Amino acid sequence: MSMLDRLAALIPGHWEKVIVTALLIGMALLASHLWARYLSRGGISAEKRRIHLVWARNIIWFAALLIIVSVWASTIAGFALSVAAVAGAILIVSKELVMCVHGYLYVTVVQPYKIGDVIEFNQLHGRVVDIDMFATTLVELDKAGQRTGKVAEFPNGLLLTHPLINSSPNGAYALHAIQIPIPERVSHDLDRIEAAASAAADRATAAWQEEAMAHFRKASEENFIALPSGRTKVSWDFSNPEHLMLVVRVACPSGQRAKVEQAVFRDTWRALSPVEPN
Repeated sequence: MSMLDRLAALIPGHWEKVIVTALLIGMALLASHLWARYLSRGGISAEKRRIHLVWARNIIWFAALLIIVSVWASTIAGFALSVAAVAGAILIVSKELVMCVHGYLYVTVVQPYKIGDVIEFNQLHGRVVDIDMFATTLVELDKAGQRTGKVAEFPNGLLLTHPLINSSPNGAYALHAIQIPIPERVSHDLDRIEAAASAAADRATAAWQEEAMAHFRKASEENFIALPSGRTKVSWDFSNPEHLMLVVRVACPSGQRAKVEQAVFRDTWRALSPVEPN
């Protein structure tokens, strides 16, 4: 008996469905490939290309899966009882897999984060670059917001049991708190320190400060949440009496936090360096 005859004996009367399934998988692969090539030729940014690619890929494969299930629906119904028993066993054995799918549904419906957002989750800190049905992929960032060159992944099922912090929930602009340690030799003149830090922050954010304030004002009206105005704010962190810390809060584009932080720190430190204790 040839190999084709053996396969025909294993799936009698279902060759049409097998062919349709294979065609659907091939079409899904082709559509994903063509869409990726189309995006690579566009003039949009890399981040937007990544967003369009991930969502289009997920939609294509979800639609293909629905059609495949509908094609095999009658066959599946014939084995409903046995499938239910097997599904129950699989559910017990692979609870984590089911939780990952539920976590993906949670991300899709609630949208706690999206491609391009900077999040902190389960001791991970990074920018989201991919979301599939089972896991989320991050490009790891250090405390200054610089890329470390590492890629981290976590299963979506953890979203159902662990808290998540989204550092960029307000779209194009985000609030960033810059912590500047103040040496004891200049801590006698707090007003001078505050003025230097405020001036440095205003210079670093002058190009977009008015636009950022309008952005936060609009976000407050649309979401019915009292968000900060986006103005520069200077405060003190004295939780550790041995190390006085100046906190400068600024509004800046999500992708320029590290650049703004370095500029504010350097200008503030430069302004304070000539100061000598009395």
